[in-house]
Amino acid sequence: MANVTLFIPDDLKKRMAQHKEIRWSSAIRTLIEDRLDRLEEADELAQGSKLTEEDVAFLTKKVDVETRKHVKALMNASRN
Repeated sequence: MANVTLFIPDDLKKRMAQHKEIRWSSAIRTLIEDRLDRLEEADELAQGSKLTEEDVAFLTKKVDVETRKHVKALMNASRN
């Protein structure tokens, strides 16, 4: 098994030290595996896609705009 060195802020290390019951190397390994699984799944989905990077950028911007509109409408509705 390979070793990986991870640098974290001192305050985070202190917080981790308060939970000695957790095996942090195992927890971090699980997080890395989960993230890689999601990335690999996304890569598989993207392989069959005919979208270009420009298409994705356009759609992302469109979703952002529509999401902002939706959130603003929800906020306005909650004020009334």
